[in-house]
Amino acid sequence: MSEKWKQTQERTFTNWCNDRLRGHLKVPKNQITSLATDLKDGLLLIELLEKLAAPKTVGKYNKTPKIKAQCVENIATALRFVSEQGIKLVNIGPEDIYEGNLKLILGLIWSLILKYQIKSSGRGLSTKKAMLQWINVLIGMYRIENFSTDWNDGRALCGLNDRLKPGVCPNHYSLSSSDGLANCRLGMDLAELHFSIPKLLTPEDLTSPEVDELSIMTYLSYFFRPWNDQVLQWIQKTIPQNNIKNLTTDWNSGVNLGALADACFPGICSDWKKMDPTNATQNLERLFSLIDQRIGVQCPISAAEFADPKVDEIIVATYLSGFKNAKLKASPEEFTLRLTNLKNATAFVQKPVKIEIDVNKGASGLASEIKASVHGPTVDTPIVLAAKSDSMLEGTFLPAEPGEFEIFAIYAGHHILGSPCSFNAIDPQKCQVLGRLPSAMQVGQTYTVTISTHEAGPGELSVAFGESLKESSVYVTVKSIEDKGETHDIELLAETIGDENISIRWDESNIPQTPFNVKVCDANKVQATGHAIMTGKGRAGEAIKFTVHTSGAGSLEPTIVPRGKSAMYKPEISPDGKGNYMVSFVPWEVGNHSIEIMLGDQHINGSPFSIAVDPSLDADSCSATGEGLSLAFCGRKTTFQINSPDPNLLQKKRLTTTITSPKQNIPVTLADEMNGTYIATYTPTVLGEYLVNVKMGEKHINGSPFPLEVVLAPNAAKCRAYGPALDPKAVHIAGNPIDLFIDTNQAGHGELEVNAEGPKNASAPKLFVAQTNEVYSLKFDAPDHGTYYINALWSGVAIPKSPFKIAVRSAPNASLVKAYGPGLQSGVLSGEPAEFAINTKGAGVGKLVIRVHGVKGAFRIECAPDESNPRLLKASYNPQASGDYTISIRWSGAHIPGSPFQVYIRIDEDQDDEDIPEPSPLRSTMHPSKISAHENVKKTKTAKTVKEEEESGVTESETSHKSRKMSTGQTYPASKTIEVEDDPDVDDSDDVYLHSPSSPTQAFNTSGFNGTPAFKMPSRFGSPGIFAVPGTGPAMFAVQSKTTTTSKTTRVPSAKKPKPKM
Repeated sequence: MSEKWKQTQERTFTNWCNDRLRGHLKVPKNQITSLATDLKDGLLLIELLEKLAAPKTVGKYNKTPKIKAQCVENIATALRFVSEQGIKLVNIGPEDIYEGNLKLILGLIWSLILKYQIKSSGRGLSTKKAMLQWINVLIGMYRIENFSTDWNDGRALCGLNDRLKPGVCPNHYSLSSSDGLANCRLGMDLAELHFSIPKLLTPEDLTSPEVDELSIMTYLSYFFRPWNDQVLQWIQKTIPQNNIKNLTTDWNSGVNLGALADACFPGICSDWKKMDPTNATQNLERLFSLIDQRIGVQCPISAAEFADPKVDEIIVATYLSGFKNAKLKASPEEFTLRLTNLKNATAFVQKPVKIEIDVNKGASGLASEIKASVHGPTVDTPIVLAAKSDSMLEGTFLPAEPGEFEIFAIYAGHHILGSPCSFNAIDPQKCQVLGRLPSAMQVGQTYTVTISTHEAGPGELSVAFGESLKESSVYVTVKSIEDKGETHDIELLAETIGDENISIRWDESNIPQTPFNVKVCDANKVQATGHAIMTGKGRAGEAIKFTVHTSGAGSLEPTIVPRGKSAMYKPEISPDGKGNYMVSFVPWEVGNHSIEIMLGDQHINGSPFSIAVDPSLDADSCSATGEGLSLAFCGRKTTFQINSPDPNLLQKKRLTTTITSPKQNIPVTLADEMNGTYIATYTPTVLGEYLVNVKMGEKHINGSPFPLEVVLAPNAAKCRAYGPALDPKAVHIAGNPIDLFIDTNQAGHGELEVNAEGPKNASAPKLFVAQTNEVYSLKFDAPDHGTYYINALWSGVAIPKSPFKIAVRSAPNASLVKAYGPGLQSGVLSGEPAEFAINTKGAGVGKLVIRVHGVKGAFRIECAPDESNPRLLKASYNPQASGDYTISIRWSGAHIPGSPFQVYIRIDEDQDDEDIPEPSPLRSTMHPSKISAHENVKKTKTAKTVKEEEESGVTESETSHKSRKMSTGQTYPASKTIEVEDDPDVDDSDDVYLHSPSSPTQAFNTSGFNGTPAFKMPSRFGSPGIFAVPGTGPAMFAVQSKTTTTSKTTRVPSAKKPKPKM
């Protein structure tokens, strides 16, 4: 069995829950849409239980559960309440309902239905058997054996309605069993209208052979309440003195049962008042036997079970309801035979004759003992009788020959009233249709049908329409029926478009060849469309296709006949079920052709159509273009285009495209652009070489087959970028090309797109790209400083880390560096430092090298950036002897204006060495970590430093032997190196980074940092705050923009430009 019954059960049980939830409301305040999910928090289940068991309540529970534990606790409370009501729970717990175990949930709902709806415990008699007995007491004529297929035709449901309220459907037994859906719909509508019984399931469910039995039992249980009410009211009227209030406990002792039996059948149990209520079982056993023998009503359970206060109400009600129509023994006069469907006591051969037997009140229990038979001219035939209702039996007889017939109905060896009865049978099948019956009629036209009735016997000719044999039709009308003695002429008029079933009847029986179907149509509403129809042209050997549209013209199929000069073609016709007919035929003759299109016996507008058939086209007239003919990416949809002067190649099935290789073929689809252009689409899945075959008919078009290579699709994520441009430690100077490499070896087949973006108002950068073995070499040349972004895309997708940010600094310009101060002028010093300042603002990125040549051992040099202006550097040296000093200041290897400076220093000779003052503490606020010095110059040399030394001709390593003679001693070079960088993110200001040494062994013993006291120069020699460091040897200062692992970086922040939008 399919799963359909499960769906029906879930829907029925859901509807039952909502019906009980709504109470007196039309729609429940809280509605269940899914039993599997809506009971999850326990709230709807609790609400349902409290409605069913009112006024009882489940107790305290969480009214706003938010977590699983609260939901499960609510469900547990509900299940505990169910158990307390005496309902047995099997294999179901809170987790099952929370997890939506539909099977177990449906079982729980069925238990609730049994308890509160059907009110059956199953003790003594199963719920199903109890309901079957109850149903058969009400509508025994249907002999219901199940709650599935016996209800499919709907008649039993209609009978149940009529049983509860006589007259609402009196013809239920005569309803057609083949029209089950309509009968079920009628029965459910009557139940809802008269008894407010909700439609828990649909008429379609009820007609299904796979309908769920529990669903039907649930639905039918709603009929139990109005019937029980009727039974209880009848009993209360029959034995009012007994004060009967229910159909359960009031009957346990048997006393009220005896009173009812005696009231219905006086004298049968006149001693009921003497019964001892405490001997309930004994009383019931005697009454059950007596009632069975005298009335024929049997109790389905034992006396002990009937005496139980918990006895099921449905069992008691069913048993007692049998008393309502039960009768004692009857006589033949209690029954009356009638023939109901004969006119003038005339029947028709092979037409059923209906027999009905009326059963008087009190004899229904004996009606089954009646025997009926029919006696014909040559054969006697028994008649099977069935209960149509409690008061009527019916049967049918089919006369097999014409002549006189008698029907006998015998009860207890005697004829009942009306038996025997006689009738004559005639044969309408002897009527003949003269001529041809019309199968199609055009709107507005009249058709005449002639009928011969010579051998049919006396009767009346009539016309009926449809299966229901209506007297009139909207499609065809009867203008007249003319009786000509042995023949009749029927004149029919086609009124409107539609299909009609017409029966010609002789004395209410169809004559031979009827009923017949007529299609009323209108050929004027049919249209034919298509290229060939519109242009009147075709080609030999190519299919001519067109469509015939009959929508709105009737259901008649068109007749289509194509003809050539010497041939008639059989077209292929494909209807779409919507009134459209796709027609195709292939002409082989060249010349004029015609196409006849008719609806019924009439041409449609334009028919016959003329078609001039030209010679066929050659494959050389076609061409194919597009990258998809030669290259495709694996896994990606690819297309190419086919061009032809014929816009109907696909319709003609003359254009084919295949893609083949030894490994596999690639499926191709063709789309018609309706203009002679066809788009081929395919998606390759295997790499390799293929052939694209494009054929018109059996011949390749120009260039076919085309070689095709399927390659890997581009994958930007597999691209790898590297090179100096991405080196975080590299310093890039404006005007110097920067190298960037992009490796696409693993990135599939694609195209590299590169562009650069720079600061606002900057000159456009230049970008040069070269390729070698799938590696692209890029040279980026920015004429201005600033932050640039290089965007790299592989077939339109950005490669990893793109866009690449590149900071470009200004090129060094020594001519913009300015040096000034007393330390660059000749003068007289008294052993105090000589000061001067260097301003590098606007000079770009560079390295500042200061070198002083003088008397050996007579001086030392100090230099540091100003804290408030990192581009301003303050230097000092401390000559201790008179002589010539040469001060060289270079910016990235080039002398600044005025360099080298020649200074003559004369020391005051009147001052002894002992009088030279000790250095005083330096007043600068510069942190010691901002000054770096190296005792070993070789360890701190940079490439630029070495170059400067080579240009000067004097290096630190040469100081022992490269000096010149002076009156105060040997000359000795001392030097300082400062690196100053621009910040590319700002327009007018620079950030300067000053690095200190990371290792104590490399640190220069600077004043104020390592405990050595500093001293300051007299104010007459320059501004205060210049650094002076005692000691000997060169010192190197480095200012860099990048933090390294061996240095600590301090940054002086400045305003930043926003990042350019990509």
